[in-house]
Amino acid sequence: MVIEINSQDFVEQVLKSKLPVFACFTARWCHSCFPTCLLADDLAEKYQGKIKFVRIDAEKSPEMRATYHIAVLPTVILFQESQPVKRLLGYQRETLLKDLLDAL
Repeated sequence: MVIEINSQDFVEQVLKSKLPVFACFTARWCHSCFPTCLLADDLAEKYQGKIKFVRIDAEKSPEMRATYHIAVLPTVILFQESQPVKRLLGYQRETLLKDLLDAL
C-alpha cells in the first residue's frame, strides 16, 4: 500500500522509518506521474513489509520541494536510515526500480 503523506507526516513516515522508503513526489496535473503511481502501487504489494512506499503531492508541499530540490515530476527518492540514497527523475522502468529496491 502506498501512503499519501504531507510535509507534517514526513519526519514520522520517512525519516523515522525503520524500513527503507520509496518516496514519490507527484502532482495531480502531472500526466507523466500517473504510470509511476500505478507502478508504485504494484511494487508496494510486492515489497510489503520490506520497503515503505509514500506519495507526496509536491504542489501542496513547497517546503518539501525546496528541501529535496524537486524540479521534475515525478521524482522518486529512496531513503535508507533517514538519508536519501538515490534520486530518480521522470518515469522509470519497472526493471530498474526493482533492481534498486532489491539492493536496499
